Amino acid sequence: PALLDAALHPLILNTTNPNNPDNPDNPDNTTQRIPFAWNNITLHATHATTLHAHLTPTTPDTVRISATDETGQLVATIGELVLRPIGAGPQAADEGILLGVDWTPVRADETGTADAPVAAVIGTPGPELAAGLGGETVRHPDLAALFAAEGPVPQTVFLPVPAGQETRGALAYVLEAAQEWLAEGRSAGSRLVVVTTGAVATHRGDLLDDLAGAAVWGFVRATQTENPDAFVLLDLAPSEPADAAALAVAVSATDDESQLALRQGTVYVNRLTRGAAADGVLTPPVDTGAWRLGSTGKGTLENIALVPSPDATGPLAAGQVRVAVRAVGANFRDVLIALGSYPGEAPMGSEGAGVVLETGPGVTSLAVGDRVMGLFSDGAGPVAVTDHRTLGLVPAGWTFTEAAATPIVFLTAYYGLTDLAGLRAGERLLIHSAAGGVGMA
Repeated sequence: PALLDAALHPLILNTTNPNNPDNPDNPDNTTQRIPFAWNNITLHATHATTLHAHLTPTTPDTVRISATDETGQLVATIGELVLRPIGAGPQAADEGILLGVDWTPVRADETGTADAPVAAVIGTPGPELAAGLGGETVRHPDLAALFAAEGPVPQTVFLPVPAGQETRGALAYVLEAAQEWLAEGRSAGSRLVVVTTGAVATHRGDLLDDLAGAAVWGFVRATQTENPDAFVLLDLAPSEPADAAALAVAVSATDDESQLALRQGTVYVNRLTRGAAADGVLTPPVDTGAWRLGSTGKGTLENIALVPSPDATGPLAAGQVRVAVRAVGANFRDVLIALGSYPGEAPMGSEGAGVVLETGPGVTSLAVGDRVMGLFSDGAGPVAVTDHRTLGLVPAGWTFTEAAATPIVFLTAYYGLTDLAGLRAGERLLIHSAAGGVGMA
């Protein structure tokens, strides 16, 4: 590919020369033609390390190419390479070009019938699923019993994932079921619907109760790429009995959909929507002077938001410093805080760098205008207040970004070596996970 790319470079001369009589459509040298379509390609040999290419313009927009190796043996021929013009100036961005995944409600008339599903369920369904199952639903203790039963396998077979199960056990359970399902020839034409509860967030701010179920979704999604017609994912709302009619709509939608969710009697499916990415842009709160990075809830990164920070503009107490923050460090600790896995209450964005705006009573080590880096106990926004003892001057030549990413990893390493390990001069140590941030520090 690299040799062929180099061989095409002479096309630049041919398509941008304003005096080229074969290029009358480009007299002012403002349009560049680039490869668009390849026709009549023949590969005669492989492993060539040297390529001699002969480019023959057949029309202003097409070129014929023959390539030989250093001995003159034919390597490849391209009967026709079609060129298309592209403007030399910057291309205008297409509005709405970004796409994002969004949960979209589905109407019953989009899925056909909405009768009670004739299905089978494996194991003991949770109360959410049990409420929506029809009277004709057949229950089996496991897949082996289903396959041993007389008659054809129902088109829809529910496999509930027990809520509250630890992640490893849930994944092992679904993996074993998936392997058994694929190994049984009688399952052809039927679909195994893996049912979770609270594993996906269909709306911004939803709390994810079933982290093991979320892992199951990741596993089944990967399995669906290899077996697109065998598995379906269905998520129910925690402590919300499934509506029978909505469940019927979901079952009828499994012919075309592989990922569904039920919320308050409505079936949702995953869709790529324009502008969804822009909807996720964080916006400052209205009618407040100061804000910081925070969260509106726990359990998912989608809850990250910009929240008011009135203390950032309040009067300074003794020993405090007000800083115009230029950069904030993001750490694994911040991810844990956003997911609700960090013990206790803690703000996100606890390290950063910026310029001193104001100093409180008793602060003599820092002055207005100093470039500082350090820890911010209340989190960081455009303006933050912290104790002067947690700040230090930014070394000469450092950017604010470099300074903001330094304090926590180096302080953690120092604390581990001196306070925890009690390391002394001359001692040798093994650094575990040396590739990580703390290990590198």
